[in-house]
Amino acid sequence: MDKLSILSQIRERDDLLSLPQALAEILREVDNPDFSSDTLAKIILKDPPLTGKILKVANSALYKRYSGIKTVNQAVQALGATTVKCLALSSSVFHPEQIERDSGINPQTYFTNVLTVAAAGEKIAEAIEYKASEEAFVAGLLHDIGTMFFIHHYPAEYRLIAEAKVPGVRDVLRAEQEVFGLTHCDAGSELATRWRLPGYVAEAILNHHNDCEGGDNRIGAIVRLATLLVDDPNAGYKMDLEDRLQAISKAGSALGLTKQDVDGISIKLMSSTISVAEYLGVDIGDIEQMVTRANQEIWRAYLMIENLFKERQEMNEKLLQQERARGAYESKTIAMATLSHYLNNAAMAIYGRSQMARMQHKKGETELMMAKLPESLDVIDKSIQKMVAVLAEMSEISPIDEVEFLSTSQAMNMDDRIAERMKQMDKESILVLPEEVSAPG
Repeated sequence: MDKLSILSQIRERDDLLSLPQALAEILREVDNPDFSSDTLAKIILKDPPLTGKILKVANSALYKRYSGIKTVNQAVQALGATTVKCLALSSSVFHPEQIERDSGINPQTYFTNVLTVAAAGEKIAEAIEYKASEEAFVAGLLHDIGTMFFIHHYPAEYRLIAEAKVPGVRDVLRAEQEVFGLTHCDAGSELATRWRLPGYVAEAILNHHNDCEGGDNRIGAIVRLATLLVDDPNAGYKMDLEDRLQAISKAGSALGLTKQDVDGISIKLMSSTISVAEYLGVDIGDIEQMVTRANQEIWRAYLMIENLFKERQEMNEKLLQQERARGAYESKTIAMATLSHYLNNAAMAIYGRSQMARMQHKKGETELMMAKLPESLDVIDKSIQKMVAVLAEMSEISPIDEVEFLSTSQAMNMDDRIAERMKQMDKESILVLPEEVSAPG
């Protein structure tokens, strides 16, 4: 199977998701330039379950600006052709029998995810005072239609994705790309185009896993945030918690929402999802089952946070060790440079005295040379003492794995250390070389 064959199937076949006859007629009528609400109402009336659903939605809290809608014709006028089309599509697709057993997908979990995204889309639209919150609702309702297509037509193949068995892949979109040659976003967008849904719906479906920065499609940005707020049903491809929180913050900010706004929307999602499921007639399980699923998600989040905390602790400890090692290395480098300067000065003092003596000897100034000898010997002794002190200091600070200096100020404070060593030599009255530089035996 490949991308071209799947796209060809979407564009040419009429039984994509086993859509009922009434829905096919609704899609044709809405696309008719001479479309009328009367004709559309008559088509809807052919399907009693759909009729009840349309009336229920039209009288629901989502459309609270309308009241007392009693006929399908009134419902069509109140909801609008696009909303009727999308609701008809969703009511035809959201049935357990559409979820093939071979796919490994739990219908209740899947439908809960889809309906929660729709409910979140509605709440987000209301929070940003979007003019038509129902547009966000229906876009959320259809955002995952591509996954439904895969589940319905390729259940065995999709099971590999549902159980995270695609080798070397940790992202659901990449897994779908490996198995099908395209993602559920691509397939869903093609379906929306085939069904002639509004461009903003197709675009929202295509980009609900992508950042919508700089885009003009507010519905797309709303659905993106709604998707992030809802737990991914593909348990094998959970988004990293920290990445998810950052993405939520980014998506919320793009819509002008504060963290408090987003938190307020999240808190209301479970009750909103239950209400949506009731008036759409979709089975997502009873309250106890939903609470159990929510608790499981909370526990997973807790474990992720605990692991993240441990990782941060380990990382901080490693960074601290690296910082200490780097500081020790830098301070020892400074110290070695200072000690080298001491050695150079001492060596030059000895060299200067020896050159003076040679010159006096060469000129025959023996008396002068002998007169200056005690002073020269004192300079030489002091210089050798300083060199021995420096060598001893070097032997102490050389091992790079032992942190002797923790600051450059300590590393540069060599004068006191060398002076202390030389004072000790004066007290002992004898010159003791370090083992490292002593002559053997």
